[in-house]
Amino acid sequence: MIKQIIKGYYQWFKYQFNKEYREKMQKEAERRIKICESCKFFWKPARNCIICGCLMDVKTKMDFELDDEGISIDGCAERKW
Repeated sequence: MIKQIIKGYYQWFKYQFNKEYREKMQKEAERRIKICESCKFFWKPARNCIICGCLMDVKTKMDFELDDEGISIDGCAERKW
């Protein structure tokens, strides 16, 4: 858990102070949310996923490690991004 907290602070710092990284993450978040909005598991009133329960406007902005196929680990429960 401590490792996740430290990683979260590092990512926040990187996002706030690295313009190139911030622009890259914003574009990726836009791509991801479009995928979510077209998914049958996206619940529009709360803008969350009915599988994992996450608020997708937040989750799509997170930086996840990628697996061998280029899909985010712990990202989309349906492996769409």
